[in-house]
Amino acid sequence: MTKRYGGLVPACTLAAGAAVSNGSETQVEPAAFDQLVEIVVIGTRQDADAVPGSGTVVDANDLEVFDYVDLNQVLAQVPGVYVREEDGYGLRPNIGIRGASAERSQKITIMEDGVLITPAPYSAPAAYYVPNVSRIHALEVLKGPSAIRHGPHTVGGAMNFVTRPVPEASLAEVDLSLGNHGFHKVQGAFGRRASETTAWYVEGLRYGSSGFKALDGGGDTGFVRNAADAKLSWVSDGALDQQLTIKFGFADEDADETYLGLTDRDFDDDPVRRYRASQLANFTSTHTLLHLNYGIAVNDRLRLNAKAYWNRFDREWNKVDGFLSGTSIQAVLERPGSHPRQLALLRGESDSTGIGSDIIDITNNDRAFDVQGVQINASLDATTGVFDHAIVAGVRAHQDEVDRDHRQRGYLMAGGDLVWDGVARGSKTINHADSQAVSVFVTDEITTGNWTATVGVRFEEISGTFNDYLYGANRTSSQSVTSPGLGIRWQPIEGLNLLAGVYHANSPAGPGSQDVDPEQSVNLEYGARYSTSSLRLEAVGFFSDYDNLLGRCRVSDSGCEAGDEFNGGRVEIAGVELGGAVQFAFGDAAQLELDLAYTYTESSFQTGFLSQFSQWGLVRVGDELPYLPAHVGRAGLRLLHGRWDASAVVRGQTQMRERPGSEAIEDDLHTDGFLVLDLSLRRTFLDAWLAQLTLSNATDEAAIVSHRPFGARPNRPRSIVARVKYSF
Repeated sequence: MTKRYGGLVPACTLAAGAAVSNGSETQVEPAAFDQLVEIVVIGTRQDADAVPGSGTVVDANDLEVFDYVDLNQVLAQVPGVYVREEDGYGLRPNIGIRGASAERSQKITIMEDGVLITPAPYSAPAAYYVPNVSRIHALEVLKGPSAIRHGPHTVGGAMNFVTRPVPEASLAEVDLSLGNHGFHKVQGAFGRRASETTAWYVEGLRYGSSGFKALDGGGDTGFVRNAADAKLSWVSDGALDQQLTIKFGFADEDADETYLGLTDRDFDDDPVRRYRASQLANFTSTHTLLHLNYGIAVNDRLRLNAKAYWNRFDREWNKVDGFLSGTSIQAVLERPGSHPRQLALLRGESDSTGIGSDIIDITNNDRAFDVQGVQINASLDATTGVFDHAIVAGVRAHQDEVDRDHRQRGYLMAGGDLVWDGVARGSKTINHADSQAVSVFVTDEITTGNWTATVGVRFEEISGTFNDYLYGANRTSSQSVTSPGLGIRWQPIEGLNLLAGVYHANSPAGPGSQDVDPEQSVNLEYGARYSTSSLRLEAVGFFSDYDNLLGRCRVSDSGCEAGDEFNGGRVEIAGVELGGAVQFAFGDAAQLELDLAYTYTESSFQTGFLSQFSQWGLVRVGDELPYLPAHVGRAGLRLLHGRWDASAVVRGQTQMRERPGSEAIEDDLHTDGFLVLDLSLRRTFLDAWLAQLTLSNATDEAAIVSHRPFGARPNRPRSIVARVKYSF
């Protein structure tokens, strides 16, 4: 029996002896244990071509080229994905797929090794979080009808972060990086095969920066993140092929980060400036997880996989929330000429009096999240006549909860410093929300000749409670959501795949929601993929018809309570995704690689309404959605010659509306369009050493990437990072 550790191929993805991508090489691997791990949703790039929907794999080789720590930069390689930046380092991601709201990544399903990883995906889906990119081995993005396997949010798609596999032999490496703005990254991994049946590894990461923003009067604006992971894998030496993997992880963060931005005029003068009112801003968090993954091949056709998972996430964010009374910060920064007094207080140019409109509200948003669950999948290969079936069925029992305690204090601006006014004000928000969900899915991939059809359905039964301890309000809710889907793939000639699909998608409402319906849409896609050993091309069109858009109020939104939900009526979204890559070989020593990812999107509200939700407000029929750029793209070039590796990437997007509208974008609140150039030069030494120099945003492009929640905020300026990696 062949023993393998840390396989990356899920059941029903590859047959025995299938080709598996390993960096830039392709090799043939036995599938026995690869088919037991089920930590991926797609597999390899070759598997992505066979998906009866749209799938993209960013593998370890891609991630290594620039060694990005910012997920926003990594996702630029994936067509159909939109990112709204906040802090310049990707600490607070806002990710959307095919028009699904990018706000705090709340409308996509985010997993790690096939397990839900966000703090509370049912009870608090807007608690934006992603794993540290530097500890990720591969990234998968799944769109189209195949995404119904991975709920609860199916309106956009699914994203899966694959962690480093347990090594088959010895693993030992040290990775060091230093850059401007005090950037540093220290990473190390060590693993061993302990016996014929067991292997393990441990990994540590620390990275951070002193910050690229300059706080008026001086002060910290940077962050530090730490992470530690450990995996233990066991494979059976008995008659049945079995594998058990246990993963433990811990991460924390300490960041002097703020929501407070600038007026547009101040941004034009100095985009990296920070006002004195943000001097007490601080974000801290800890995240602990334990995941168990067991797979068994009952026979050549039937495989079972079971996962048990537990996550705990605690965070506190001490930040400016506004003034105790009077004008909102949004209004001050958007119309500074009408509110000179409040702007002067934010800048620290005037001293506060004792009245509420002069007292700055600093609120500590304290939240604790718990997640636990069990999921079991069964994969069966069968044949009926001329039809081959790859049937996958799964069930998941999931529970998550969130406790919120938002403690308010009033501060006076005095001589440029914030001074507590001495008044004990207590909490603005104290509540608890929890959700219990049972989900079931079944899909059948039916193949005959050059045709493959995948039919499936996902069903979720969700119950929730919401307890408001300040106002004594207790609410319960229950909802059932069903997501059927159909995908068809035809391969008329070798390498060419034509695809089409349709599915009904959902994003459930939060626990305790009253008179609010889940977000629902009918999604279509159609297109073609062509691939050879040196060429890959893809063109996919998509159309989403939303019966009911769902908006969620954040703490920083005005005119609503945090967690409130709003229905936004019908919306239509359409677009096209283009992707491609080509390789040219020049003799045995040199190779040139070119790649492209591009997305065009348009949207239109089909109903008009007036909403309390500040991100919508007054909506007219025909208005476009906010935070949805018409054009997003990335083009890359990579030249390899011997031990040298040089890469250049241009990425950018057009302006985005920040409010619904149909007039010219320039006439209303909007973000800037931008075009950013990244460069990387790498060289290997003695097979064990790697030296790298990376220049990000080489032209020092400064752009307003968001006015929300409070004012204009910048992208990361020019950054240079030197890196040394030693594997031994």
